[in-house]
Amino acid sequence: MELRHIRYFLAVADAKSFTYAADALGISQPPLSMQIRDLEKEVGAVLFHRLPRGVELNAAGEEFYKNIHEIPHLIERATLSSRMASRGELGRLKVGFTSSSTFNPIVTMGIKNFKDQYKNAILKIDEAHTDSLIQRVNNGSIDIAFVRAEKSVIEETFDTLDINLTIQEKLSLVTSVNTVFPPQEELCVKQLSDRELILCPREYSVHMYETIMNIFDKAGCSPLMKQTTPQISSIINLVSTGLGYSIVPDSMRSIFSHMKGIQFYTIKDDEAYVPLSLVSRRYERSVMVKNFIESIVKMHKET
Repeated sequence: MELRHIRYFLAVADAKSFTYAADALGISQPPLSMQIRDLEKEVGAVLFHRLPRGVELNAAGEEFYKNIHEIPHLIERATLSSRMASRGELGRLKVGFTSSSTFNPIVTMGIKNFKDQYKNAILKIDEAHTDSLIQRVNNGSIDIAFVRAEKSVIEETFDTLDINLTIQEKLSLVTSVNTVFPPQEELCVKQLSDRELILCPREYSVHMYETIMNIFDKAGCSPLMKQTTPQISSIINLVSTGLGYSIVPDSMRSIFSHMKGIQFYTIKDDEAYVPLSLVSRRYERSVMVKNFIESIVKMHKET
């Protein structure tokens, strides 16, 4: 049984006439009648009452119609969705990011732009720390991730991953408004070495933590640290109460600058940058993943 047999059967059943069905199909009546007889032979039952004028389904025909009438539409939908999937327009994409990376517009606007372009894509978003995200991209539990690590650091550990984009984001100091400093927009970390620094625990963000410690090393001083918290939002809240200060990606400035009780300063120190990298599997076959990478890279070039 071929698809054309089903199409011909449905046309005759709907038109209740071989003549009208043949006209609708653009074929002559004798070949159509022959195709229906072949179908009835294959089914093993006569499907139509042949009337003096036209035809109508018999009991066998009605049962056959009930079971196959959706097939052409299902095939059409399957064909369309298969084509969309082959272009990376349909399917599920699992994206990971760190808590601090969500404040960077390359992440938030990048995801929005991708969704605007590929409306049928289903995005599953997951938040974790950098080392966990890199491991999960590598083992295939997520497809792609925005992480806080340098390309060289990732490539030293994993030869199965690609770093599709790395941007260097400026770090900023965030302090309580009650912290008294000379009126200026920039500070050196050395000016804060006698105050408490609040960060995420090292195990939550190894690369960010070590970057910040390196800034102090270069400045020839050590931070005073008595407390850590895993959530960026908690850090900001603690800073606003005057319990200490923190060093955060500069993209957070645009989100929290209007929050009462805190103020931001640019860090003068030369090393005050943290990477944001887009990581995927090296031999990725998913067209949707490739489309996502292309969308993010294009957006970055245009900004």
